[in-house]
Amino acid sequence: MAIVVAAAAAYVLYRLRFVLVTVALGAMLAYALLPLVDRAGRVRLWGRRAPRLVTVLAVFLAVALVVTVLTRLAVRPVGAEAQRFAQNVEQYRDQVGTFLIQMQDALHRGVPAPLVPPLDRALGQAETIVLGAVTGALRGTARWISNGFEVVLIPILAFYFLLDLPVLRDEWLAFLPSGTRRTVLAAGRRADRIVAGYVRAQIILMLLSGVAVGIGLALLGVRFPLLLGILAGLTRAIPIIGPVLGAIPIVGIAALQSPGTAAAVFVFFVVLQLAESKVVLPKLVGHELRLHAATILLALLIGNALFGLMGMFLAPPAAAFAKALREMFEPEPVPAPRADAVPAAAGVLGR
Repeated sequence: MAIVVAAAAAYVLYRLRFVLVTVALGAMLAYALLPLVDRAGRVRLWGRRAPRLVTVLAVFLAVALVVTVLTRLAVRPVGAEAQRFAQNVEQYRDQVGTFLIQMQDALHRGVPAPLVPPLDRALGQAETIVLGAVTGALRGTARWISNGFEVVLIPILAFYFLLDLPVLRDEWLAFLPSGTRRTVLAAGRRADRIVAGYVRAQIILMLLSGVAVGIGLALLGVRFPLLLGILAGLTRAIPIIGPVLGAIPIVGIAALQSPGTAAAVFVFFVVLQLAESKVVLPKLVGHELRLHAATILLALLIGNALFGLMGMFLAPPAAAFAKALREMFEPEPVPAPRADAVPAAAGVLGR
């Protein structure tokens, strides 16, 4: 019966996976805007604090205005770079094809003849795996985006989460048995710390990465610094592999200019990644997301298989929360008796 219930629950969760992604993204947007709402709520007008509804509406309108202004300012330069890049796409494609042919010929000359067929098969399999992973991620993301109603629900859910979170919490707890409410609240507080730290850290890292890469590429003389900076910022949303996914095409475009430029860009990305992982990331995330890199990679693969790129973004905090739940329900270890306590007890019993 337990196996049947678990299988049924897994099936229901799988069928509702896009709904769960929408709710999770709405909650993450609320976490991102919560510090602004709290700061705005401390402002006093005519000696009184503004109502929560007014504060939330003001933050949403301010964020929408800032995003609109930044978009209007960035449309012209980014559009110009995108147009120039589109004009050079065929040239870049021919250069990449020539480079791959030359690399394959060089490998064939440097490898003994009996090893050439296995090497070609291995390269073909690697290409198939990479293309399959990218295609699956894009397909899952497109399937979720195609549900336009769920995408529109994200800011609406974030609005209600920010406005009536205590009311929603009490209402949802009323559906649970009274004996489980304290445990659920403890788990909710733990999830709150994990998700809040992760979302705010990822947003800050995306902004820092986009700005740093854009400025660095402009100083190094790489073409399309604005477009490539946006690419680096967007791919940074995926932990661990995101910076690598963003760096590969950027280094490749720099290599089409000159090998020296590609080497300089590669060194720049190495220094940037070291500074981020050793200085910035520990201060932003803290100790809530305590997961090994291999565990995060496994979570990313599962998230990609289920939800595409959105699943890869949501996978690390979900894995950290699952680990936190296991730690919460683990029985505390019983301390072992001290060695010096045994003779004393024996002496008392002997008397």
